[in-house]
Amino acid sequence: MPIFYTCKKCRKNYSKNQYDKRVFCRICGSLLLSQFVIDSEIKNGLKENLNWTKKSFKKNLQLIHKESFFLDRAAHNLNNKIKNRKEYFVFSQKETQKKPDVKEKEQYLFNCEYEDALKLKRKLIKQFEKKTLDQAIPGKILSNKLGEYYSIESISESDFKKINEKKCKKILISDLKLLQRIGPKREFHLKKNGFTTIEDLIRHPLWKKSAFDFMNLLDKKQIGELQSYLWKSLPKSHPYIHYLAGLCKIEDFAIVDIETLGLSERPIILMGIAQIKKNGIYTNQFLLRDIPDEPSAIWAFVSCLKKECSLISYNGRSFDIPYVQQRLAYYGLNGSINNPHFDLLHFSRRALGSKLNNCRLETVEKYLDIGRGVNVPGALVPDFYQTYLETGNVGPLVAIVEHNKQDLVTLATLFSRLYEEWEI
Repeated sequence: MPIFYTCKKCRKNYSKNQYDKRVFCRICGSLLLSQFVIDSEIKNGLKENLNWTKKSFKKNLQLIHKESFFLDRAAHNLNNKIKNRKEYFVFSQKETQKKPDVKEKEQYLFNCEYEDALKLKRKLIKQFEKKTLDQAIPGKILSNKLGEYYSIESISESDFKKINEKKCKKILISDLKLLQRIGPKREFHLKKNGFTTIEDLIRHPLWKKSAFDFMNLLDKKQIGELQSYLWKSLPKSHPYIHYLAGLCKIEDFAIVDIETLGLSERPIILMGIAQIKKNGIYTNQFLLRDIPDEPSAIWAFVSCLKKECSLISYNGRSFDIPYVQQRLAYYGLNGSINNPHFDLLHFSRRALGSKLNNCRLETVEKYLDIGRGVNVPGALVPDFYQTYLETGNVGPLVAIVEHNKQDLVTLATLFSRLYEEWEI
């Protein structure tokens, strides 16, 4: 009998080729299980013959047992595959001058980082032995309709800056090529004839509609729509996308970062949000004391992302936000995150890629001369959390929370420093 694969939750079917590429549902992230398809001739014959004999019944029962056997074996093999999958790679010190040849979605660290992290874990376990969570990490237990989670609030110093709205508009409207079908030659002739800005083109018989629509988005500060508009002709790493932040109010920025138990289909163990205020950066972190806290922590995190927020992240457009939405779907929660998004990974690659060996956030920090106190490499966060779950010692959690908080503070500094890197 032919076999296809179906999602145990939303019942969507997948082919074997699709299953080989990914063993989880693309919609809700649930496990795919094999199903047996009864041939159409057999199916029609069963409908016509309602009076089954004992022999045919036993044969059918054997098929059911056979299907159950294959399903159990598939689930067992899948568990082994996930359990044995390596989420990170460790490289020797000799390779520090070149980027390791691994897939982009996989994480890597050097042996010196790995050894330092293990020493740190042993030190923290000893230091926080017999201490409770609130003694090690001051916070409070909060709850919502989905359960409880641990909330950690703190404030850090920051010199967060952005360009002002006037400069943002001046830079954008001076480039006529932002409008569709205007290239360098056409821009030259238009400017020669007195149309020096997009606003001037509102008087042009051919370009007045395009110019009016663009200026309307700009005046109404429709940042998300402006990003989508600019992406039609510019890469996501272009400085103009970064300059759009000039239209935002500082208090409307939300710097986000999450820590997970793996690269896909695993629980999110910590979510952090930082907001800029007069006194500094206020960070709010939502920590899982245990895996059952995940839905309530995610819901608290998403509830903080108001419609007027503009997100700042590091690879958050490709990883953090889709991951949060996948976990929402896993728990059957309705929540979409469609805020304007400034992903600093794209900008960093463009501005700093030629100056650095790689664009990992740790490498960018060294370039910006930002030091860390308690530091655990992001690739080892799952290992630290697993140690906490197995031993009950909260020491490894201290490193994870500090790592996440430092990422948020670093992103605020990086966001501001990038303006100095653009040559416009």
